[in-house]
Formats: sequence, structure tokens, C-alpha cells
Amino acid sequence: MQATNQTNEKADALVRKSFENAAKIMAKAGYKIPNNVKVTVDPQLPFMGYTMPTRQGFNIVVAGGAVESGMLEGLLMHEMGHIYRMTTNHPSHNAQILEEAIERIGTNIPDYQQKIIHDLLNDIQDLYADDLTFKALRNSPVIGLDQLTEFLQSWVKDAPVITGKPAQDRWTNTSLMTHNARAMAQMARHHVEDTEGRASKASQAFLDHVDPDIAREFDYFQKTLLNLSEDMTENDYRRLLAEYLNKFVQIAEKG
Repeated sequence: MQATNQTNEKADALVRKSFENAAKIMAKAGYKIPNNVKVTVDPQLPFMGYTMPTRQGFNIVVAGGAVESGMLEGLLMHEMGHIYRMTTNHPSHNAQILEEAIERIGTNIPDYQQKIIHDLLNDIQDLYADDLTFKALRNSPVIGLDQLTEFLQSWVKDAPVITGKPAQDRWTNTSLMTHNARAMAQMARHHVEDTEGRASKASQAFLDHVDPDIAREFDYFQKTLLNLSEDMTENDYRRLLAEYLNKFVQIAEKG
């Protein structure tokens, strides 16, 4: 029990120090984070982390595996990017606009489709959050460039999913195609070198083996995500999401 407590105390101290440093870096870049932000560690969280608005402010939840990954400060800066977008009322983080986009698709759809739609919207939010994070990282590189490159390259999947459930597989593979497009767009937006072309090769391998009707739409999603505008009005963002999600559903349902 004592060893466990010592481990927890060490993790908590590391998170507090990293949070303070990340907040300073973001503020230096012009993105001051409010004081009402709490950070907690979830040892069982299966992904890196997330941010949740609360009555008191915001709670950043960090996965136990992220604490000593070497990516902790970068992760916290990413989550701070989300918080900054929310507190400054950027359309990409407007809950009402997101709910409207989901309602247009319909809520009476299978759970896996609901999750995919939410993930598509989150991809766009992540890009807008990381526009701030990467600007801050350029001035204070707390993550090695090679580590960041490898991290982004690892997002790109090189093979479609085949489970024997054609409808679900098509939705999933259309989703994987758009996530690959997001990764490639993010690298291009922030001039992250695709070392040895690993991301490009993986993306092309995926496109070579997925249904051609899905593959041919890759350029649309990559270009849309690459060219997201900072100065977007709420109505502009509503139109963007409507077109983006309609396009996705048309492809996913085509089979």
C-alpha cells in the first residue's frame, strides 16, 4: 500500500509540474488558460486524455499511461487548446452547433454509428485545438520533433477492417479513411515531416485495399481538413459540418 501511495504521489507531482509548465507555454503564445482547471489521472483510461466542462470550470483527465510517456506536457497543451477554444466561444467548440449537426443525421441510429459521428466532429475540434498547441510548441518545444512525427504517423491505418458485417464495416472503413485524412492534414497544416513517407505509404495501402467508392473521396476530406479556416462564423461552421457529415453518410451508406 505504501509503495502504491508513493507511486500515486509521484505521478500527481509530475502532473502538477507539467500542468504549470504547459499553462505558462500556452500563455506565452497568447493563449491564457483560466484558473478553474483541474487535472486528474485515470489509471484505466484506454486513450491519452480528454477535457470535460464542469460547474466549477474544466477537468482534464489524463490516462495513467500518459503520465510518464514523454508526451504529458504536449497532451496537457492539447487539452488546454480545447479549453481556450471553449472559453473564447470558437464555433468549433460550440455545443449547440455540434448538437444540431448530430440531430440532422438523426439520433435513431446504431450505437457504433453514433460513436463514429461523434469521432468525426471531435477530429475537427482536435485540429482547431492543435492549431494553438503547435503554435505554442514552436516557441517552446517540450516534445521532440521525432517523437511528435512518430506519434502522428502512428495514427494512419494501412488496412481496412473486415469483420463479416458489411454495413458496419463500411461505416468503420469510411471512418478510418477520414481519420487517415485528418492525420495527413494535420501533418501538412503544421509542416511535420512525414519521415520516410511512412504515413503516406500507410494511407495509400489503405486506399488500395478499401472499396474504391470510399478511396476516391479521400482527397475531399483531406483538403477540407487541411483548409479549415480560423476566421469562421457560426453559420459558416454549420454549413461546413452539414456538408462534411452528409458527404460521410452518403459514402458510408452507399454499399
